[in-house]
Amino acid sequence: MGATPQSIQSLLHIATPAVADVLGRARFLARMRAALLDVLPPAIAPHMQVAAYEAYVLRLHVDNAAWATRLRYMDAALKQALAQRMRLQIDRIDTKVRPGIGPVTAAPARPRYVSPTARAHLEQSARYIEDRDLADALNRLAAAGRDTPD
Repeated sequence: MGATPQSIQSLLHIATPAVADVLGRARFLARMRAALLDVLPPAIAPHMQVAAYEAYVLRLHVDNAAWATRLRYMDAALKQALAQRMRLQIDRIDTKVRPGIGPVTAAPARPRYVSPTARAHLEQSARYIEDRDLADALNRLAAAGRDTPD
């Protein structure tokens, strides 16, 4: 019981050399990403990931075609930035669109317009429906709608 706890980081390096290799590779790709973000617009950060670097080919993933096009136009500047900052030779940059890697934002819920006539029909229908769950849902729908259209 007298041993002091070890950090997860140190345990992962002790576990197997393969795990240490994966961690080293992840750190290397993170450094590449940081070097690229130094020359790219800040807005791209949540939309881009460095996917791989093998045989002098850098693979980038972005979440939409607009960012992919912008990166393709900056190809020479990106190669130069990695050569200067990390002393890496890049012969080619492959940019792939991979939806879902960027931030996921849910559309804000907004109340829908329900006319007074429609509300009255919903409430009247709810009175005659035997299924209580459905009747309650119709009443909630009638109450949730806005009074004025957009």
